[in-house]
Amino acid sequence: MWRVASAGHETGVVIGSQIVTWDGGRLAVNRVFAELLKDAGLTTVAAFLEFAGGELAKQAVVDRRTDRIRLDGGDDGFVGFLKRHRRPRFSEYLKAWLRLTRPLLGARVEWDAIWQFHEAGLPTMTPVAFGESAAGSFVLTESLEPGQKLSAMVAEPGLEVSRRRRLVREVAGLARRMHEAGLHHQDFYLGHLLCQVNEPHEPIFVLDLGRARRRSRLGRRWIIKDLAQLHYSSRNLTAADRLRFLNEYLGRRPGAADQQLMGRVVRKSRAIARHSLKHRL
Repeated sequence: MWRVASAGHETGVVIGSQIVTWDGGRLAVNRVFAELLKDAGLTTVAAFLEFAGGELAKQAVVDRRTDRIRLDGGDDGFVGFLKRHRRPRFSEYLKAWLRLTRPLLGARVEWDAIWQFHEAGLPTMTPVAFGESAAGSFVLTESLEPGQKLSAMVAEPGLEVSRRRRLVREVAGLARRMHEAGLHHQDFYLGHLLCQVNEPHEPIFVLDLGRARRRSRLGRRWIIKDLAQLHYSSRNLTAADRLRFLNEYLGRRPGAADQQLMGRVVRKSRAIARHSLKHRL
């Protein structure tokens, strides 16, 4: 694995010192991977957008697809995920304007968010390269294999109680640190959290940062949205697990002053459930 020590999970990563730019400034590369990408001929935005050597991993919408790619050959070669966005359609901008929100389109949002998570010391994907042009944009990250999504892990009937409790506490601590850093995910479901197996203490990583944002002052609505998404995606956890989560997230036992927050989280979670049922998500 091509682990990036200098851009890993410690706090205080200086982004500028980690990045080199190619292709007239359109392509940003984590310098740790520069030689690897040069050897693979991936030195322009067009080369990434036209890359045909991967395996389709996900295509949720027409204008975005993710491929699992391998470079340098052999079992010890680099494995990563290449997420490519076509040039956004006008309807996507219009949809955001009608909602009076800033459109979050293209790969730049995720690239910036990955570095912001690293700056805050939050475990996430290792950024490898990002580029954008009139044809589209992309972000390449290093694979975290072998790993398992928490949505699958907590659904296992044989999951040990002690392990489940530890995972609950770790997710709560991760959510607390994320919000304390002014970051919110907007898709904070268990399916976007990955437990890296075969590693000490099974560290949990946050994935899919395409809608994540950092705010100078994180409003309550964004906190509620993240917590409601977790609540919705962990429906098979017990009431004791949920209390354990709150104890860790709040740093204390919840009291009367927290009833309003918890009520809003539950109501938002129910709204997510209705939306998911309506659209068969």
